[in-house]
Amino acid sequence: MEPAGLAVGIVALAGLFNNAVDCFEYVQLGSAFGTDFQVSLLKLDILRLRLSRWGKSVGLDGDLSNAHAIRLATGPPDDIEKAGNVLGQIMDLFAKMESKSKKYQSRMGETDGDLTVLDVATNLEASGQSLHEKMRAMSIKRQNSTPLRPKVQWALYERKRFKELLEHVTDLVNGLVECFPASREEQRRLCRAEASAIGSKDCLPTLKEVTAQQDKDLNEALVDALLSKVSF
Repeated sequence: MEPAGLAVGIVALAGLFNNAVDCFEYVQLGSAFGTDFQVSLLKLDILRLRLSRWGKSVGLDGDLSNAHAIRLATGPPDDIEKAGNVLGQIMDLFAKMESKSKKYQSRMGETDGDLTVLDVATNLEASGQSLHEKMRAMSIKRQNSTPLRPKVQWALYERKRFKELLEHVTDLVNGLVECFPASREEQRRLCRAEASAIGSKDCLPTLKEVTAQQDKDLNEALVDALLSKVSF
């Protein structure tokens, strides 16, 4: 691929990255999640954070006017294409889940079903609210200046749909991470910064439990952060 073509490819990839991270912003959870609302929301937050971490680790978060300087450009052009396909699949999963949710909403509406949406401000514990806002802020900060698509919020009402979305998107993010092994050390460094930014000793154990299976790099950083806090 010619340098100019490569630059165009990276800029396009940055737009896909932006939109993929942004998909998480519009998902709400219905009342069926009940006491699992906090854990479920934090799982989404962690997955979004992990995706944003990958984007930052390969340089998609910054000024794209000099696309050749992006670390991703040092990899094979095929990897850029693969990453674009994966990000497209992530967006497709959210779109399909939104469509299924709207069909469910329509069916339940006809039978007076409970379509209540849980609220972050009233249905999360204080520690959960703090974690949610901190991880959300970190993810948003890593998005670049590529214009975002206008979207409205939509709700997931069924636990099975949530599990399906979480599992499939996690697999895709795993694929992105594995496709760019040279960025792994940078991702681990970012994990340490995330654990430090989360900060509160009260919040760390909650997040450590949720990350145990979903984000091993962040989990290790949180364990180290907890141990350092205990030692003081």
